[in-house]
Amino acid sequence: MRITEVRVHQLSAKLKERFGWSLNWAQERHATLVEVLTDAGITGWGDGDFGGDKLIANPQLVIGRSPFAVEAIFDELRSPGGKQQRVGSPAAAGLDVALWDIIGKALGEPVWRLLGKQYRDRVQPYCTAMYRKDWPDLATGLAAEAMEWKARGYSLIKMKIGYGPEVDVEVVRAVRNAIGPETGLAVDSNCAYDAGTAARLGKLLEPFALLWWEEPLLANDYTGYARLREAFAIPLAGGETMFTDELIQHYVQPRLVDILQPDIEHVGLTGGRRLTYLTWLNHMRLIPHNWGTAVRTVSELHWAATIPPVSEGLYAPPVMIEFDRTESPFRDAVVAEPVDIGRDGKLPVPDKPGLGITVLPEAVESFRKNLIVIC
Repeated sequence: MRITEVRVHQLSAKLKERFGWSLNWAQERHATLVEVLTDAGITGWGDGDFGGDKLIANPQLVIGRSPFAVEAIFDELRSPGGKQQRVGSPAAAGLDVALWDIIGKALGEPVWRLLGKQYRDRVQPYCTAMYRKDWPDLATGLAAEAMEWKARGYSLIKMKIGYGPEVDVEVVRAVRNAIGPETGLAVDSNCAYDAGTAARLGKLLEPFALLWWEEPLLANDYTGYARLREAFAIPLAGGETMFTDELIQHYVQPRLVDILQPDIEHVGLTGGRRLTYLTWLNHMRLIPHNWGTAVRTVSELHWAATIPPVSEGLYAPPVMIEFDRTESPFRDAVVAEPVDIGRDGKLPVPDKPGLGITVLPEAVESFRKNLIVIC
């Protein structure tokens, strides 16, 4: 079986209502789906990067090769000139996922079985929503939205902060009071602060029993994160924008944060498998970040199924993934199978071959703004 063609579907759709965070406002959503075709009639899908200019200029890095060379392709596409580059080396992560999808379909096995041991067949999600909207009062609006997500069955919720220390304390207090102490609450400030400001704010947020504080600083402010580890008791989380090698060197080896949050968009399933072992070895929690289509969500479910618990304790922190619930016209529309929580509040891991989902080409085409074909 050989790879014959790679199709890159770049999607875009306008939102009915804009939402904002510490850095910007979103008026539309974007995503990239990578479709890989083979001479055996098996097609694979992934959500994320496809290799960019490097693959366009050197299609022989993928075209004509066996999908089973997935790890070799991963390493060759992330390294300039075929040489190893340990820091800052991007990967064709969406292409990588599509190759794992093909391998699973060819073998008649779900992807999680190819990645390692299955520790769970249902994964605990945390609900990502709670962005800034055009409310008359931000604290009131966020508190009301939080109560809606709790009523829908979500026991873990993440909200955006990063609007200034005084406003952050006000909105977190309002949300915590609304949902009560029994609902888990995490916050994400999207790199809004410097280390000094974050150190002061962290002490003010401690009374609200937060699950973690995500990206208080720029992702490469390694000295700042080391300072924050000693400044307050809230667990630190981050890493969503970084590539596999950067995460290993700057986050995992020095245990820079308490919770590593790589996104399959940047690390693929190949990089994810490497990070799974290294985070476990370094006693770090691994909670994949997730922002894209349902293809990415399902890919991360396969990954999360194989992440070992951080300890053998009866009450060890759960392995979970991010479950984006913000408005996205195409997120769920591009697959035939709905991806949603069950009565137990968890997401089922597909057990069909490959990723176990059916991508709908007509839906992909309806949201597609650009198509790149590599053959």
